[in-house]
Amino acid sequence: MSEEPSTKKQKTREPLIINFFQQGTVNTQPSGLWSYPGDISSNYKKLNYWTDLARKAEAAKINSIFIADVLGPYDVYKGPKNFGIPIKAGVQTPGIDPSAPITAMASVTQSLGFGITFSTISEHPYHFARRLASLDHLTDGRIGWNIVSSYLESAARNLLSGQELPERLERYRKTEEYVLAVYELLLSSWRIDSIKADPKTHTYAEPSLVREINFKGDYYDIPGPGYTEPSPQSIPLLFQAGSSPGGIELASKHAEVVFLNGGSPEILKSKIDNIKQTALKYDRNPSSLKFITLAMVIVGKTHEEAVAKYESYANQADPEGALALLGGWVGIDFNKYDDEVDLLTIEDQTTKNIVKSFCTYLGYDQPITKSRLARHVSVKGSTDLFLGSIEEVADEIEKWVNISGLNGFNFASSVNPNTFDDLVDLLLPELRKRGLAQLDYPVPNGTFRENTYKQKGQTFVPPDHLAFKYRWTKGTNEEFTKELNKHKEWIEERRAKSGPKTDSSYIIQR
Repeated sequence: MSEEPSTKKQKTREPLIINFFQQGTVNTQPSGLWSYPGDISSNYKKLNYWTDLARKAEAAKINSIFIADVLGPYDVYKGPKNFGIPIKAGVQTPGIDPSAPITAMASVTQSLGFGITFSTISEHPYHFARRLASLDHLTDGRIGWNIVSSYLESAARNLLSGQELPERLERYRKTEEYVLAVYELLLSSWRIDSIKADPKTHTYAEPSLVREINFKGDYYDIPGPGYTEPSPQSIPLLFQAGSSPGGIELASKHAEVVFLNGGSPEILKSKIDNIKQTALKYDRNPSSLKFITLAMVIVGKTHEEAVAKYESYANQADPEGALALLGGWVGIDFNKYDDEVDLLTIEDQTTKNIVKSFCTYLGYDQPITKSRLARHVSVKGSTDLFLGSIEEVADEIEKWVNISGLNGFNFASSVNPNTFDDLVDLLLPELRKRGLAQLDYPVPNGTFRENTYKQKGQTFVPPDHLAFKYRWTKGTNEEFTKELNKHKEWIEERRAKSGPKTDSSYIIQR
């Protein structure tokens, strides 16, 4: 924890977006802590695991439950294709469909949002658009889509008929086409007033207000029409995870909430500033974008109590499983390094930088050996760790927000429910005193988008968002098609003039 004095408390500020970070699996971020006494994460297959979590989140006025997902095991460590270690440790393997518990959670809550990670390699956009609309209908508009393109070769082998993942920039190009196809299926096929439900004329929907989209791209050919009627938000709240050049470009065009990996508030500030600047190329208002990062809180009533929790967790965790997770995240097999080599002294600068980014809390005044790295990662995963007393952790969070410009955090758990309970019972009251956590939902019973923008009636994307002109609100099929084609030409012109030519930088996609 930083020794710097705490920042000045500010009680008249916009509360942070605070989410519970979850995954439909045993260990979301730590390794082996499903075995910690009292941990309940192995109950992820039970419906009451999810409904109890939703009730807890809404009672604490948490913004949303953000559900991550992967589609294959982390099989790089001691690999290739060595899935035995992650399976033994239960690190993000096995797992369930992240959308499966959503309607059950929605049925026991009224305002809580649900951000769900769906990869664009997992299914065809025609089918996926129906999944999104179905969830948006059945939750009364409390759904968000975290757009990712996947990063695990183990997933690609099964989803791409044995082919390897395309290079990152091509993945982003395909992902953008996928997103645009979903826009047209959900926004451009059924006019917003197409549902009549008139028993006198036996007309449920007016046929003249439903159109084929005739989408033709480099990867998808979808005639349409879309299969679902307009939903409460028309399209779910749009998240995007990734901060490589291609990810920045995608986020700048399409994300309403950007999920960034950090390491330090200064690094986050640089990334946030970059995305805001890039968004200007598409005539977006940078201030309308929200930015969140992944963090973990280990907090106690005293500093010593928090450290004791961390040590207790680390003693129970599985370091081998942590190295499997780490290898999958960054694509490096750490087995090639001897156990006691100081990883801060190796020649490979990329690996050295990765090690530093995962060990900022430990500091670099002592050697970072493979065993020390694994022990640390086995507790915190890929998160930024805030550890200390209530006051210390609140000071550090406030410092990060003030320096970086962050709008919020996805808070993961090391031990479930302990970590979430400490967040709710110990930290949130202090954050509320500082104006950093909401006292209530801005729009009770509102949509996810309304409660994110804190504006009643903001159920659809802002007018400066690229999706805004995709929604058919008036005019005939012919009139709307003409206007939509003009908008698509404008997007294509902007894309041709800008955008990254390569995308080889290191990034963890959550």
